[in-house]
Amino acid sequence: MINHYCRFVRSGCGYLLNWSAFLCIVMLLSSNVKAQNNLYNFTQAPLRTVISQISTNTSYRFVYAPELLKEAKPIDLNLNTSDIQILMDAVAKGQNFSYEIAKNQTILLRVLSENPKEYILHGIVKDSVGGPLPGATVKIKDTNKYTITDGNGHFSLNLTSQYNTLEISYMGYFTATQKFDRYAALKIVTVSLKANSSLLAEVVVNGFQSITRGGTTGAVTIIDEKKLNENINIDILSALEGRVAGLVYNKNPFGLGADQPVLRGQATFSLVGGNAPLVVLDGLPTETPLDEINPYDIESVTVLKDGGAASIYGSRSANGVIVLTTKKGSTPLKISLNTDFFIDTKPTFGSMHYASTADIVDFETDVYNKERARYANTETMFAAYGTVANGNIKYYSPLYQLFRDRDAGKVTTDQFNQQLTNFKNADYYEQYRDNVWQNAFRQRYNLSLSSASPKSNSFASINYDRSAERVIGNNSQKVTLYFKNTYNIKKWLSTNIGFNGAYSTSTSTDGSYDSYTAISPRYASIVNPDGSLVYANYVNLQDGIAGSPVNGAVAGALINTPQYKSYRFNILESLNEGLTEANTVSLRAFANIQAKIMDGLNFSSQIQYEMGTTKSEQIYDVNSYKMRAAYNALVAFTPATNVYTFGLPTGGRISQNMQQKKSYTFRNQLSYDESFDGGKHSIAAIAGTEMRQTFLPIGMTDIRYGYDPVTLTSTIINNQTVSQTGLPSYIFGGNKTLGIAGRSFQETKHRNLSYFSNASYTYLSRYNVSGSFRIDQADFFGADPEFKYRPLWSVGFGWNASNEKFFESLRWINLLKLRATYGVNGNQNTETTKFLTARRVNDNLFTSLQYLNITGLPNPKLRWEKTETYNLGLDMAFLGNRLRGTIDFYDRKSTDLMVTTDLDPTVGTASLVINNGILRNKGIEFTVNGDWLKSGDLSLSSTFVLGFNRSKIGKVNRALATASSYVTSPQNYYTEGTDYNTLYAYRYGGMTNGYPYFLDENGKATLEFDASGNPIVASSRGINNYAALVSMGTLIPTYNGSFSQRVSYKNFELSALLIFSGGNVMRKDVTPLGSNDISDLDITQRYKNGITPELPRLLVDYSEAMIPRALTISSMWQNADINVLKADYVKLRSVSLGYNLPKAFIKKFNIPSAKFTAQVNNLWYASAAGDDIDPESYSLNSGTRTLQNPKSFVLGINLTF
Repeated sequence: MINHYCRFVRSGCGYLLNWSAFLCIVMLLSSNVKAQNNLYNFTQAPLRTVISQISTNTSYRFVYAPELLKEAKPIDLNLNTSDIQILMDAVAKGQNFSYEIAKNQTILLRVLSENPKEYILHGIVKDSVGGPLPGATVKIKDTNKYTITDGNGHFSLNLTSQYNTLEISYMGYFTATQKFDRYAALKIVTVSLKANSSLLAEVVVNGFQSITRGGTTGAVTIIDEKKLNENINIDILSALEGRVAGLVYNKNPFGLGADQPVLRGQATFSLVGGNAPLVVLDGLPTETPLDEINPYDIESVTVLKDGGAASIYGSRSANGVIVLTTKKGSTPLKISLNTDFFIDTKPTFGSMHYASTADIVDFETDVYNKERARYANTETMFAAYGTVANGNIKYYSPLYQLFRDRDAGKVTTDQFNQQLTNFKNADYYEQYRDNVWQNAFRQRYNLSLSSASPKSNSFASINYDRSAERVIGNNSQKVTLYFKNTYNIKKWLSTNIGFNGAYSTSTSTDGSYDSYTAISPRYASIVNPDGSLVYANYVNLQDGIAGSPVNGAVAGALINTPQYKSYRFNILESLNEGLTEANTVSLRAFANIQAKIMDGLNFSSQIQYEMGTTKSEQIYDVNSYKMRAAYNALVAFTPATNVYTFGLPTGGRISQNMQQKKSYTFRNQLSYDESFDGGKHSIAAIAGTEMRQTFLPIGMTDIRYGYDPVTLTSTIINNQTVSQTGLPSYIFGGNKTLGIAGRSFQETKHRNLSYFSNASYTYLSRYNVSGSFRIDQADFFGADPEFKYRPLWSVGFGWNASNEKFFESLRWINLLKLRATYGVNGNQNTETTKFLTARRVNDNLFTSLQYLNITGLPNPKLRWEKTETYNLGLDMAFLGNRLRGTIDFYDRKSTDLMVTTDLDPTVGTASLVINNGILRNKGIEFTVNGDWLKSGDLSLSSTFVLGFNRSKIGKVNRALATASSYVTSPQNYYTEGTDYNTLYAYRYGGMTNGYPYFLDENGKATLEFDASGNPIVASSRGINNYAALVSMGTLIPTYNGSFSQRVSYKNFELSALLIFSGGNVMRKDVTPLGSNDISDLDITQRYKNGITPELPRLLVDYSEAMIPRALTISSMWQNADINVLKADYVKLRSVSLGYNLPKAFIKKFNIPSAKFTAQVNNLWYASAAGDDIDPESYSLNSGTRTLQNPKSFVLGINLTF
């Protein structure tokens, strides 16, 4: 307890006066007595005596703890003064206490201690109009301790009498510095931040340095933690979607890997160098993909777009740079737990526009009848499909087998009709959906701890991620660890060390079984009504080991031969066969030491090491379908002796793979950041060197046959014989080879040595100039100085117009900054080198003979691919920063791109991949943020992002190829002046009697007709000339963007993200005319029974003479100009509702904050193409539908302790 004493001494007799007597005396004397000096003379006097004397002579009272009197030293004092501060300085000199003189004539005495007692301060940070500021940084001055305000702007910190001054900062507001003593901690304090006259104080982290936005000239987008976590995101990629103007994702409609981010259009033609931006983590480039980084470890993301911002990264920056800053410790100790549950519903087939099973059966019946009509009898027709040891074996469907059995008398007419009815009532696709698929379920748990002290700052997290995938039996688990510590060794020396570690496992079924369309026809069945399995006697499935698909004749001929194994198949049984078990271990360790040499000048040394190892194992049991099929394929039979020999050893098959990757980065850097003449001049500069190595060691692959999982043994086979010569096969005739591990190996190692510098100068906080310079040396350049020392550089200018005096009267304008940059970035392309490359090989027949096999011709003028970027930008903020925006215009010209170029054949080759291509991207980007309403408990904010970009081919030195090359592969075939990835189409001429025709470069039809409208077969031809094609536009969106809306009311938060894209084109989903293996709805639109539909004839309705021309006509029809649609679309990507539990409630459980979030993804979309086409789930150039992304439901729980 704190006791209050007022003791007075008169005439040597001490007595305690009450307050009323004291006040009367003061009132009587105050009118006659003026301030005068008092004599204080003490020798070894106790503190109690001293403060009593001071209280007697003055009007001050003292507040102190009782133990302070016991611990105070005796006082020697001889002083004549009326100044209370001079007096108290003399009293406190040499004592273990300090004092504070309050305004109410109170003197507070505090005990000094090495570990002063802490007290907790609770507060709320608000903006200039009283709205809470979630995500504001509250830091204890002169320490590493800080915290972040929660969704309601609330914070709490442990303070001491020594460290009780807070620095409160938030983007777009002035930083506030305020002191809070113990008395302030008795209630919840409120800190109001004033809107900054500009947003120029925002910090830009480029990986090399952290500088204010006011000192930058480049195009930069910063996504802070609050924005990143507005929704529950699967990974960083999804968190960035719709947040950065100019950042688009190349969608992968077939689900083969993650979507690939592309910033401001494509800057290279090559797939080797890649189009994705460089990823920088904790200041250094990383080989870790964005989708593998724990989003809960990230505090902010900075996207460097133009040459001025990104050229410091040299030859890896042409595609832009994404800089990730991880979280750091806060105080007090903070423990955060996030639990997320994701449910992806099973896809439906409605958008695929499949025909019904009955229509498919009727259609295939017509196909069978037309084929049967070409032959004298049924068995003659089926002889063309082959059988055991007779002819080339080809698969035919169960319906064909049913017709064959009927004509052979194996089934009666009633049995035939009943089976047809059974076929029409079955639905393999729906049974596959019901029995093979499940709702994908993912659970993610993330625990993070952060703490800080004046000496140390630490952050650690552990993340556990477990998924049950769509196909039953497919699952994955992943554990991720992260740790980072900053330690201040001295005031001038600090270190930063940390690591990322991840271990993941996965189980996946054989990829052959992931297709619901390839193995069995739609009229097949998987289960009976009672749930029992339905077995097919054979299926259209290649074993991938030795054999090919078989047909009903083969399966029937072998069914009673004990030397052969059954071909019976059921997908549910086979899902457990050939499972691939994989595990991956990855590690990233980093360390950084920083030393302050002098004011403004620092030295840092950083090192990072990354490694990863992936191992996989796939086992086919001896009784699995694929092993049975391979076993049968390698059985030999000699009819003369009736002897069977078995080429495949008894047992299963095991294959094992291992791949590693290693890299390191070592950087030394000097940094200078200082202001002069009262802030009139500011300089920030860096210079340093960087060494980097990436290494992919030899991968190991091993395949063994005759594997026994019990004894863990296998059988030794002659790899050369089984893979080159092959083994005899009675079923297929001749020899069949067996798949073994490859004989060639490859390892890749690249080293880079770089020198870099960057500098910026700011005058009067208004005018900026910046520049950067970097030289990247690489191992594949050789020693030629012409390209070895080729620099990559940038220069930029900025004008902070809102800081001009003539803007002071325009108070509604808070920020107006004009930026202009020019930069040269590079792109590393490693598909060629300056040297001739060859592989030494052994001849297959004469193994002792060795020779060199040339794998790559030299490129004597090899150099970095180069991208020059002009950027003009404007940053704006109005109305107290309530309305903020950015506009950027850019022109990116990529030159020296690696392309196939025609050469003089006398140099040894007719063409070679060299630095000879030009690609140009021009665009404009808009970002608008608005905090429209902040009134009491209600707040409303919006963000609109829009980017336009057009990619044009600038130079091609290559002879024109055939028309089909430009139609099918526009990313590899292009002409000067056209859009990159142009959709080319054939010019549609019309259609007569169901036969479409097209126009060549001279306007002449590709098919002529007689007077009766019948096609003249001899006139039918294709189109090979590029000049006959029509350019319909680009396959790449020319604009994309998003609109996000956020509403907060009391403890509720509602947000929605709408994304859109367009300006590009795509092909319509049309039915092929050159194949009878189709199942689209259009099979009901037939030239049959006198019906004349609007669509062309299908192959089954072609005349026999025209059938050989069907494939050519089909290709031109599918790629015709009338079958091109707009690809614009808009999608409601996510809607989320969050609820923060009331403080009064969670306080009972000692939980500072708790939040529940419910979210729905992919809720709705609309597309210009219509017809149930979602461009995100559609192959634009081939016009192929894929299953649409299903709706996803997410539940998230966040607890902070």
